[in-house]
Amino acid sequence: MGQSVIGRIARGLGVTASLQSAWTRYMRGEGERLRRELRDELKAELGRLATEQERMSRVVASLQGSLLEAVAKQERAERRANQFILTSVLNEKQRDHMERLPFVLDPARVSAHVRDAVGRAALIADPFPHMVVDDVVPSDVYKMMLRAIPPPDFFGDKDYIKQNLRIPVGAGPELTVQVWQFVDDVIARAVVVPAVMARFDEPLRGHYRTIFGDEFVARAAELPQSPSGGRVMLRRPGYHLAPHRDPKRSMLTCLMYLAAPGDDESYGTKIFRVSGDHESSYTQTYYPEQSGAACELVKMVPFRPNSMLVFLNGAGAHGADIPADAPADLERYSYQFYVGPSSEEMGRLIADLPPERRRMWQDKSTAMGD
Repeated sequence: MGQSVIGRIARGLGVTASLQSAWTRYMRGEGERLRRELRDELKAELGRLATEQERMSRVVASLQGSLLEAVAKQERAERRANQFILTSVLNEKQRDHMERLPFVLDPARVSAHVRDAVGRAALIADPFPHMVVDDVVPSDVYKMMLRAIPPPDFFGDKDYIKQNLRIPVGAGPELTVQVWQFVDDVIARAVVVPAVMARFDEPLRGHYRTIFGDEFVARAAELPQSPSGGRVMLRRPGYHLAPHRDPKRSMLTCLMYLAAPGDDESYGTKIFRVSGDHESSYTQTYYPEQSGAACELVKMVPFRPNSMLVFLNGAGAHGADIPADAPADLERYSYQFYVGPSSEEMGRLIADLPPERRRMWQDKSTAMGD
């Protein structure tokens, strides 16, 4: 309609067809120019809005981070205050137990008992070399170990379901510090390590042959062994540990159950057979199912007082579960440590391995990248 009106006006004014055409082209071009300007302005405005939104997101994230940090700092302060108060209260309450320690924690008596217990345990080959040691320590020592477990406030606070108390204990009630230092120094280091190394001598040599090669078996067997990673572990309902092997540098794993009378024995350790099992190509914890292997549950080692599971960390897998619907107040305690050469000794041995064997000791991120 607009063009016909313009046409009539143009004819009325005697405008030529060529001038009319030029006018039409001009109007079209002007419209396109205006549209481009509008698009450019809209694009610029959207860009400004996006930049402002990003800036506001950073501000909000910064505020959230500061708030979370402040809350975490407050929780740490409250935790330290609780630990200070509990330490003071427990030191007073446990004074009688402290006075009995020299008689209960007699190194010669305890060492002889532990060596006999390890010597009596049966070494089981299937599905991988392991043993269950009963009556690990004298009954009065075991009771003292249970008493020396501090309240959960002294355990790590990153995960409520999975908390650890590292040994040696840096700060805490005197009974906790002294008893668990004795466990670490005398029971684990001086007695359990040499005793289990002797019992597992033949399986260990087979393991050395697998991970180091025939020519390095004798050298590996001569390396000094020591405990590492000692910790008291607190686990609660909802805990799940998939079938796995511990870090490769650990030759043996020792897991002592700190069950109290009446604790459910079913919350022990699961032992798995792994189909198509093979050596892990990296040093970190190895989960066979992540590599496509199938894990068959062979048995459950019961969670019994004063017992200890010891196993070769070279084949199969182990795991654990506490169902989420277990009693809400359930607390499962155990003491675990690894047995193996020091990092320095192991590092020197690995450095001398042939390239193809040395690659089996790489970091997981590198192995997965391959």
